[in-house]
Amino acid sequence: MPPKAIVTRDDIIQAAFFIVDTHGMQSLTARSVAREMGVSTKPVYFHFSSMEELQKEVMNKAISLLLQYTAAPRTDRVFLNMGAGLALFARDHKQLFRLLFLQSDEYKDLVDEFLVTLREEMKADSRFTTMTQEERDVLLNRMWIFTHGLASVVCVGLIDRDSDEFLINMIDQVGTVVIAAAMKESSGKREN
Repeated sequence: MPPKAIVTRDDIIQAAFFIVDTHGMQSLTARSVAREMGVSTKPVYFHFSSMEELQKEVMNKAISLLLQYTAAPRTDRVFLNMGAGLALFARDHKQLFRLLFLQSDEYKDLVDEFLVTLREEMKADSRFTTMTQEERDVLLNRMWIFTHGLASVVCVGLIDRDSDEFLINMIDQVGTVVIAAAMKESSGKREN
C-alpha cells in the first residue's frame, strides 16, 4: 500500500490560487480544490475552518503577486514600474484583477494596502523629493485613475495591443504629461 500523500496548507493555497486565477472566485470550492490536487476534500477542511479563510489567503497571495509586478525593475523609474506592473498584472491575471479592482469593494482594504505601498514607493523617486506629501498624493491619485483605466481596458480585452513595450510606453507618455503638470503646480505653489 503506497504511503498517504501529505497535503500542506500551502499546497491547498496554491491549488486554490490557480483555480481563482484561471476561473474566478465563484469556481473556488472545497471540491474544486480537492479535484485540482487529486485528493479528497478532507485536507481542505483540515487546514481551513471555512472557505472564507481560504479565499482570504488566495487574495493575500494575489496582492503579493501584484506587488511583485509593480516592484519589478522594468525601467529605471520606480513610478513607471508601478503603473506598468498594474497594467501587466491586468493582462496576465484577468480574474484576479477583476476581483481586486472591478467587481466590488469587497477587497477595498487590500487595495488600500496596495495604494499605501505605492505611496511609499513614490518617495524613492528623486523627481518627487521637492513635492509635499499632499502633492505626491494628488499625483498618485491622477496616475492611479489613468493607469487603472488602462489596466481595466486591457483586462476586458478592449485594447488590441497589450505587449509589455506598448503598455510601458503608453504609461510613460501619459505619465510624463501628468508628472510635468504636477511638478509645475508644485513649483508654482512654492513660488507664491
